[in-house]
Amino acid sequence: MNSVKKLQLNTIVSLLNRLVVMVSGLILPRMIISAYGSETNGLVSSVTQFLGIITFLDLGVGSVVQSALYKPLALQDNKSISRILVAAKSYFRKIAFILIIYILLLIVLIPTIIDNESLDILSTIFLIIAISISQFARYYFGIVNEFLLNADQKEYIQLTAEILVVVLNLIASIFLIQRGYPIYTVKLVSSILFLIRPIFLYYYVKKIII
Repeated sequence: MNSVKKLQLNTIVSLLNRLVVMVSGLILPRMIISAYGSETNGLVSSVTQFLGIITFLDLGVGSVVQSALYKPLALQDNKSISRILVAAKSYFRKIAFILIIYILLLIVLIPTIIDNESLDILSTIFLIIAISISQFARYYFGIVNEFLLNADQKEYIQLTAEILVVVLNLIASIFLIQRGYPIYTVKLVSSILFLIRPIFLYYYVKKIII
């Protein structure tokens, strides 16, 4: 596939990805509010936003890694690619372990600063852990593969995987919510489903690109 076709495919899949994410973002919060109340939805949103702060530790390294991969990919220099990936994985795995410490901090602080009458402390802790699983997995073994695919003009691979996971998550979440499962169970299943993407990218990169 030439560069023009890759660009076209990346653009189409990117637009489809945004549409699917937007639809999911409109449906799920409303269902959560309806089933568990606005306080629980607010808690889920707060935990997600708190976890998003960890992205600041990237410090632009992701862009540097992606830029560094352009030349060795063009030359099919697998040794240089592997060297860059090993260094990048080492850095982002450090972030993953920092994330664990941060999650433990959230487990201690959030139940004390956010009052939620519908969830006890233990349920809140389970919820935080459930939401955190996919975030940890992404930094531990997924994010570097995203940079590699972007540098290789194969963004459509990871975006397609994300579309499938978002759709599966939407279906599973609706099923669980309608049957009255607790919110932490819904989010645990959601995180497990989102593990599919980094795992798929890991094996795709290992077998197809390198």
